[in-house]
Amino acid sequence: MLRILQTTDLHAHALAFDYNNNNFFARRGLSRSALQIENAKAIDQPCLLFDTGDFLQGSPIADRLAQEPETHHDTHPMITAMNLLGYDAATIGNHDLDFGIDHLAASLSQANFPFVSANLLLPPHVASQLKRYVILERAFVGYDTPLRIGVTGCLPSITLKGAAGLDPSIACEPIAPALSRAIADMKREGVDIVIVLAHCGREAIEAEITPLHGVDVVLGGHTHELLPAPKQGVVEVSQPQTPVMISGALGEYVGQIDLMFSQGDDAWRIESAEMQMKQNAPKAPESVEIVDALAQDHDETVLAVAKPLGQTTSQIDSFFALVANNSGLQLLAETFENAVKAKLEDTRWSHLPVLSVAAPVRTGGLNGATHFCHIPAGTIRLRDLDKIYSFPDTLCALLITGKALRVWLEMSASIFNQIPIGSQGQALLNPSFPGYLFDVIPQLTYEIDLSKPALFNERRERLKNSGRRISALTYQGKPVADDTLFVLAASSFRARGVLPEMDEADVPRLILDTGQSCRSILSSYIVNAATLDLKTKPSWRFKPTPNASAHFLTSQRAESKPDCGIEFVRETSQGFAEMRICLSGRPNQRGLASGGPQLADFA
Repeated sequence: MLRILQTTDLHAHALAFDYNNNNFFARRGLSRSALQIENAKAIDQPCLLFDTGDFLQGSPIADRLAQEPETHHDTHPMITAMNLLGYDAATIGNHDLDFGIDHLAASLSQANFPFVSANLLLPPHVASQLKRYVILERAFVGYDTPLRIGVTGCLPSITLKGAAGLDPSIACEPIAPALSRAIADMKREGVDIVIVLAHCGREAIEAEITPLHGVDVVLGGHTHELLPAPKQGVVEVSQPQTPVMISGALGEYVGQIDLMFSQGDDAWRIESAEMQMKQNAPKAPESVEIVDALAQDHDETVLAVAKPLGQTTSQIDSFFALVANNSGLQLLAETFENAVKAKLEDTRWSHLPVLSVAAPVRTGGLNGATHFCHIPAGTIRLRDLDKIYSFPDTLCALLITGKALRVWLEMSASIFNQIPIGSQGQALLNPSFPGYLFDVIPQLTYEIDLSKPALFNERRERLKNSGRRISALTYQGKPVADDTLFVLAASSFRARGVLPEMDEADVPRLILDTGQSCRSILSSYIVNAATLDLKTKPSWRFKPTPNASAHFLTSQRAESKPDCGIEFVRETSQGFAEMRICLSGRPNQRGLASGGPQLADFA
């Protein structure tokens, strides 16, 4: 038997500490997973430990050191933890490139294990840090011939388009041909099985990887999903089906595959596979070795993120950011708008109206019931910035037409399921769409008609039999014409990333990259303001759908609700609060709390 263990999308959660809320995670953190990993390795059979990318970015203990190199000590904290656990190989995720190629190269050079990718192409001076594949050998008791295991990796080229700090010398080949070449080369070197470390979700794996000849096991990532679902327990897979595993995110789960082999004619053959998804026990002991090794980085990070930036007179949260106007998103949009206006003074674009796009980055979903922005009224600290904007993207500006703006908003509105007239109790949100795809443009007013089908899927592809959900689109009280030109302030992730499918003539044009991180711009805005007095302004709303309501999930900490017909339904077993929203235009005020942002009718 060969046991394979997987982590993925750790996002620098080396320790079980929530720096944003100055508290411990109950289940998350590689230091909590360490016990599971050690126990799983304690067998009289070969065992391999892999990671499938996005490990260098996403927690202040790593992000701070990347952004402030002078605070860096010796080894990157994530690499330190992974070295201590004895990883056998890992691949690169898109967010591992967020802090630039030099940071990536320096981090990889500190690892005691190889990094593999068949389709990620790095510049020559760092290419040696990334191998197309590696071949590992493991012996079985009673057999003379060792098992030769070929390990390669990949990530979709689409994930690189919006990567912050992306060097133009970095490229990404299509997955299938790159993997096919790597597999052929490994087979020529006599490997018995091939394991692909894929920073890809289930759909990409099924479309591009499992159909390839020679792929025996796929370990996925990127989408933070669980495959197989934990409730399924042990899942047995027999050949010729290819075992596929994705073990969540943030160090909360460890995936395990036990491969059973037979040997004939000096060739190894996989007979069956057993897959398990193992969640850390609540408040499971952390690895003392990892905690001690990262003690200095941890202590310095706790002090750094506690730095006060300013004050807010009201709570900032994302509890209802997907269903109503939100003061936090409007703060972000106003900050971006002002920064771009200042940069465009005395340029050929200064006469154009400036809009800005913002999206909530913490809306629960696959990351769980605690994954929401919540900043109480009072002091705003450095750690709070991550709750509003979690990524090191830079601020950019696009030249965009009114027609393209409408398409952009149609993509955003596609996050919602279709809610027909008279529908009651249907899920409001399409679970395939992450919350961070819900862009709002607060300088505009518009309606979203949920009775019509979505125009796009989560891959930003136009759907057949789709509808137009955006209506009553205005700027400063006037309808937005297709040929009206605007400047749109947006993060580099949006500006340089994958835009919704539209006519080539309508594609927005990048006219400015400030080179400043969105978070640093937000930080400066808060410091200069000293005290934020946030007021939620009417911008968008759901167009009334007669006799219709829908359900959505939010945090149980959501005490006040927008005055738009929202009422509490129940607590779910996953720790969410299930809410009902009235979409008929005649809100049922029963049980609604006062306060919170208002979804007012347009004046």
